[in-house]
Parts: sequence; C-alpha cells; structure tokens
Amino acid sequence: MKKLFALLLVFVIALACISAGCVTSPEDSGDNTITITDSAGRIVVIPDNPQRIAVSGSGGSRYFAYLNVTDRMIAIDYQDSSLSSSTSTTEARPYMIVHPEIKELPTLGTAKGVVDAEKLLALNPDILFMTGYSDTSIQSANEIQEKTGIPVVLFYSGDYVINSDKVVTSLRMIGNILHAEPRAEAVIKYFEDTRADLESRTAGVADAEKPTVYVGGISYSGAHGFDGTDPAYYPFTVLHAKNVASVVNTSTKTGYAAVSKEQIISWDADIIFVDLGTRSAAGGGGIYELQTDPSYQGLSAVKAGEVYAVNPHTSTGTNHETSMANAYYIGTILYPEQFADIDPAAKADEIYTFINGAPVYEQLKANMNGLSYTKLVL
Repeated sequence: MKKLFALLLVFVIALACISAGCVTSPEDSGDNTITITDSAGRIVVIPDNPQRIAVSGSGGSRYFAYLNVTDRMIAIDYQDSSLSSSTSTTEARPYMIVHPEIKELPTLGTAKGVVDAEKLLALNPDILFMTGYSDTSIQSANEIQEKTGIPVVLFYSGDYVINSDKVVTSLRMIGNILHAEPRAEAVIKYFEDTRADLESRTAGVADAEKPTVYVGGISYSGAHGFDGTDPAYYPFTVLHAKNVASVVNTSTKTGYAAVSKEQIISWDADIIFVDLGTRSAAGGGGIYELQTDPSYQGLSAVKAGEVYAVNPHTSTGTNHETSMANAYYIGTILYPEQFADIDPAAKADEIYTFINGAPVYEQLKANMNGLSYTKLVL
C-alpha cells in the first residue's frame, strides 16, 4: 500500500509540473544543466541560467521585456524586427517603445514564426524560446532541437482572460530558467492585484444600472474594421460590464471574433469603444465606418455621442499592460463614481512604468494621433 501511495504521489507531482512549467535538477547534475517541463508539456534539458537567448514567435519578446532580461536577447522573430514591425511613430507596443533596440537584433528567419536552422546555429544562442503549445508548435520545436542541438522551450503568450493560468505559468517558467524569479513573481502579482482591484470596484453595481457596451476595431493577425470585436474583452470582463458580444463563440487565442453589421445594429449598445488599431485597416477602419456608414450612424451610441477611443491591446500578440490601462479608462466612462479617483493617463503610466520600466502613455497617444482615451467626434 505504501509503495502504491508513493507511486501515486510521484504521478500527481509530475502532472503538476506539466501544468506549471516546472524546473527541476536532473539526476546527473553537475554539468550546469537543469531539466524543465515547458508550456507544451515537453521535458527539455537546458543550460542553467542561460545568458544568450533567442526568441521566436510574433510578440515573443514581450515577456522578456516584462522580466527585464532584454540584455540577454541575441536574436528575435522576423515579425518583431524593424524589417516587419511598426515605425517609432506608429508603434503600439509599450515594451517596444521602451526597448526599441530589440527591433534591431538579428532575425531568426524571413517570416513570422520561421526559424532558419543555419541562422540559429550561426548566432549560437544557449537556448531558443518559442511561442506556442499546439501540436504543430511541438513538432516544430522538436525538429529545430534535433537539427541544431540547441534546446527549445515553448511558452504561451496569448490572452489573459481566456488562459490566465498559462500566462502565469509561462512567466514563472521563464523567470525560473533565467534566475529572474523575484521579477517574475512581482509581475504575476501585479497582474493579479490589478484584476482584483478592477473587479472589486464594480462588484456591487446592479445589472440594471449597467449600460450595454461594444468594442469594435479589435486587431487579430492585422487590423480590422468595426466588425472586429472580442467576446472576452479584458476590460469588460474585469469590470463586469454588459458586453453585447459576450454571446459570440470564438476559438482564437486572443478572443477575437468578426460579427456582421446586422448583428451590431441589432445589439445597438448604449456605449461604444473603438480600438485605435483599426486606423490602419483596409477601407479606413472602424472610425471611418462610423463616420460614413448610414447604418452605423443610426446607432444609439453614435447619435448620443457615446463613442470612445481605447489604445490597441493586440499588436503582435496581447499587450497585457495596455489591457489593464484600458480597463481603468473604460471604468471612468462606465462607472464614474467607482473610478472617481482614477486619472486614466496617470494610471496608464503607473502600469507602464511597473511592467515596462518607463511611462510611455504620452508617446503612445502621439502614435495614435492624439486620440487615446478621448470621446470620438463622428
């Protein structure tokens, strides 16, 4: 019986490691390596505290900026480089505004998510971090590792509302690998404390007192028009807002969903928010549509002047810090009494300073043509 209990205990611990991204010392320690279980459940032997790291996957650099270890990065994904991504005057990613040097690092390939084995070998990193946890990602990681002999670790970089546990375990895993545990735990706690604060402010507001809301212009694999929304939009979720799109099913990792114009008109939300990432969409984007489409001009929120601009929270992946900043701004619009103590710009800079290391709200607003956190004139 004792033997059976011991075996069951080992099995439970192993399962916990797979879900949490454990870092454990191998039996043959002494060769400066450790054994980890990555976000996809792969067991990988890696150097202890690697100093030269390569990162693949659109937006993969984000967590390394959060953990203050960008000085160890020697190569990045093509999508994160100056060859592909935004200029300094259109940049929507706070961590890239603070760390523009990331964009100038060598790229691992010539397209998003592509790793050229020869380039990787020439760059000679200690480790390669890759975003993803799907079967395709696992196959790609295994192939690269076999070809190059360089250890590959997969991590999750998606939405916090849908998969907060994966975000947390990925940050914790990377922090453990890079011996940046205190910073990783501080970032995780900040995420959790912010969510708790936002949720507590509106927990007592009766549904009957809440306006219905809709957010349009959400980006996903590029900019979209007013029909691009998010059924699990972080600000609406943590504020207990009445998101009219919450009934839409979505399987995308960011929560993005495209809905019909007829559906938007049928919902006719009391208050509308527009993600400023829409400005670069084909056809002029969501703001232009609201200004020119007679169907949208008949919406109650448009006629009442209840249309507001928020900063893009998806730009090569989810920028969690902007999601949090947007939530405080939206809180001041939906629940002015509960958010009377909040100055949205100051709160945004408080968040950006903690997560990214510098206050970037004004630069971000300038990059959005001064429209950030304003009532839109249509």
